[in-house]
Amino acid sequence: MSSSVQLARHESIREIARAERAAAGYLALSSYLAAGVLAVFYLATSLYISSQRLLWFDEVFTVHMARLPDWKTLLDALRHGVDSLPPAYYIVVNLSGKVFGKSDVAVRLPSTLAMIATLLITFDCARRLTNGLHGLIALAIAASPLAGEGFEARSYAIYVMFAALTLWVWSYDWMSRKWGAVCFGLTLFAAVSFHYYAALLLLPYALWELSRWKPGQVVPLKLIAGIVGVALAIALLLPLIMSFSRQFAAGFWSHPSLSELMEIYSHIFVGGLFVLALSIIWMVLTNKKRGSGMVPPMNSAEAIGWLFLCVPLAGFVAAELKTNAFAVRYFLGIVPAIAIAISCCLWRHFHNAAAVSLGIFLLIAGWGVGRQLHTALHPDSVETPGTRDVLAAEDFLSSEGKQYFVLSDPFQFLEVQYYSRHPDQVILLLPADFDRTATHSRVSADPYLHQRVELLLSQYYPLQFWRAEQLRRHASETALIRPAPEVLQMLTQSGLAVENRLSKPVSVLYVH
Repeated sequence: MSSSVQLARHESIREIARAERAAAGYLALSSYLAAGVLAVFYLATSLYISSQRLLWFDEVFTVHMARLPDWKTLLDALRHGVDSLPPAYYIVVNLSGKVFGKSDVAVRLPSTLAMIATLLITFDCARRLTNGLHGLIALAIAASPLAGEGFEARSYAIYVMFAALTLWVWSYDWMSRKWGAVCFGLTLFAAVSFHYYAALLLLPYALWELSRWKPGQVVPLKLIAGIVGVALAIALLLPLIMSFSRQFAAGFWSHPSLSELMEIYSHIFVGGLFVLALSIIWMVLTNKKRGSGMVPPMNSAEAIGWLFLCVPLAGFVAAELKTNAFAVRYFLGIVPAIAIAISCCLWRHFHNAAAVSLGIFLLIAGWGVGRQLHTALHPDSVETPGTRDVLAAEDFLSSEGKQYFVLSDPFQFLEVQYYSRHPDQVILLLPADFDRTATHSRVSADPYLHQRVELLLSQYYPLQFWRAEQLRRHASETALIRPAPEVLQMLTQSGLAVENRLSKPVSVLYVH
């Protein structure tokens, strides 16, 4: 072959390589831009929803705890079981309020920013393991179940952010072995500092290392650091954990059950089976390269991501043995890792069939964006029903000489009391059989748990509670709002008569 022909061939190969590099660079840039657009969309819509949505029961607790006068009072309240979260979160919310004011948006802003950070960390981790398109798939998978935490003033979004960061640190090898271990341990320490159930995040890493361990091998430094980080956080927070557990664990509102365990994955990934079905249909219709090559092996990050499916199982065991608390939201930390595992699996099977992956991304992203837009257009759909109606009726009831607004629902009472222009006139009517010192069995939830927690909160924040005799004493000045049937029965037994003053938009009774 002549030198001119060889030169032309080499030049052609170089041109192809340059074209491939340019195409790869363009795709990478496009994925960054798409990730940025999605992040901005979720940020903007979350801030808007936060500005339109009333704080609900748990969030009002967050505000009251965060606004306690100092950290000593905060720790004292947590030692008395006033709320179930670690103190770090309330400190963050307090700082947000000092910087951005006391609006509902400022209260929720730490969660909003943490949710966006989670999406970007998930994208970057998956992108490094696969490519930009599959990084976007991971982001889109994570966005749908996590978007709601972006306008929620509780610690779940921050806890999930650290859960995503654990896999990012574990799978990223740019740091030295020692510093990688330190960062992994610190990340798990921080996660547990925002939610106690984050201790379970260590399980997938331990299972992965145990499955590969052979006698005589040294335990990986990262795993040791993770164990130390979790153990140290639990040791520091143990007095607060035990305080809440002693008072409320036996009758906790969300105790473990096999039915809840079997449904937990569908509860976390709402609509996941529907989107999966559409994705499989798309795979079958568009994948034209069947049998076109070997499927690359599963990497360790993908394997660990799938092992995060064990976390709810471990949580169920922990709840049965000790905590008696098994709420779906406690396990949102599995979402980023599973999203990364799914994207890695898709990349291994369809990295040469871009149309398949692109279609799946559009399906998942469209589902998540659609749900978020619906919430933004209807923020009242994520509020406690009726709270706005009660607040709107205040002026009318005051004009009729009613000085006390009495509610029997502990959820609505706390929300109305927080937003009312006359908070000292909003009263919670305690049930006739209410006993604040009663103990409860683990087999059923405490029906009056929320009233008990509010009574504890009243030691640090002014809340008003009545029994039937106090209602009788102030009957002519009282408007009874949305009373439960058992309340009406209690009033009848107490010899009180009621008059139906309003039925819409909120039920109001006058007492005689």
